[in-house]
Amino acid sequence: MRIIEKSGALVRSLTPAEQELLAGFVCATLAGPRLLQANQWLMRVRGANQWLACDCRKDALPVLNISLNGNTGTLFLRNNPDTAEHAPDCPFSKDQREAGERADAAAPPAAWLAPDTPLRLLGDFRRANDGEPGGGARDAGERREQQRLLSLLLTWIEASGLNVYATHLKKDLTAQFADLRNVASRYPLLERVPASNYLETRLDMKHMMMLKARLREATVFGNHRRHGLLLDCVDQVKGRKVFNNRSEDGFDFQGHHLYWGGNRANGPLLALALYSPATAGSHFYELIHVASVPVLSRGHLFPVYRDEEREPLKALVSLIDWMASKGVKVLMRRPVIGGQVMDELVLTSDQDRVLSVSLLEQPLGPEPDTENFKRYADFKSLETFRKYVAGFFMRER
Repeated sequence: MRIIEKSGALVRSLTPAEQELLAGFVCATLAGPRLLQANQWLMRVRGANQWLACDCRKDALPVLNISLNGNTGTLFLRNNPDTAEHAPDCPFSKDQREAGERADAAAPPAAWLAPDTPLRLLGDFRRANDGEPGGGARDAGERREQQRLLSLLLTWIEASGLNVYATHLKKDLTAQFADLRNVASRYPLLERVPASNYLETRLDMKHMMMLKARLREATVFGNHRRHGLLLDCVDQVKGRKVFNNRSEDGFDFQGHHLYWGGNRANGPLLALALYSPATAGSHFYELIHVASVPVLSRGHLFPVYRDEEREPLKALVSLIDWMASKGVKVLMRRPVIGGQVMDELVLTSDQDRVLSVSLLEQPLGPEPDTENFKRYADFKSLETFRKYVAGFFMRER
């Protein structure tokens, strides 16, 4: 078993003692201090925004994430979607999601996409001899292709670290987009066609024409449908239009708007759009599907789950900066893929203190029976919430 970053980079292999502890945790044979030790170890790996990769197979690494059940406050391991299955005799082959959660949970809205695997975000055009009128995109698998665009955006947010905030990790907008472009280089649109080669991180007519010119001249797509990506921070997506501060009329798109969390949100939004001809043989390129994730501000692309989070989230960012000035480093992370409770924010300090919070007015599920989880809705004001969080991390300093 290994610890890996969400980019796939190896952190380290587990020691034999850690391996034994983890196997005991999965097989539910631990009790007392050993169970507490396992939970503390898993919380540290989770707080570091890392995953586990199993060595049970030689040809591929099954990947597991450490999840927190928001209803019970307990940790469990779950196999990541779209990654390799464990070997039949592997103790980690069982999906360790709790029985009640397994029965109630719906299919996850998005899955982590592995790097270096062709994305195939858009189906090829029908050929005239397919038995149906030519010119349209394939209907088979279209919903899956749409969903992969949202999965890609969320994967890039995770892999580039936009869902993590700490004062010493603070970056300006240029650096944040540079990280996104760097991650995009690991994701091929098709075999040997890196997404970064056909990605523009600005949505305006000039950059759309630049991308169109590159796509029309490209030979790497072969017989496949040519397509690229446009990524930008926009004001809103309304109807079939994307609006930003560079166009009053907005930009039309002909497909679907995929949004994170099941609810539409106000801007700013980090939006990823597919750009391609709508019909076979056409030289007219347009936006096809658009996926969006709300972000804290135009200068800070930290993901926001609901609009109501914005004010307390900004207060948390300010508080983290203040604590850093006092010598206490606190890191805040939001899981955007693989977690069952997307409103959860996990705060960890360099003094090994861990606090999970929900900023929603009506959090998802009842409060877990654990000391390290708090709901903003249970506090009388934003100021009392700030004081509690500050006290939690500053005590015993």
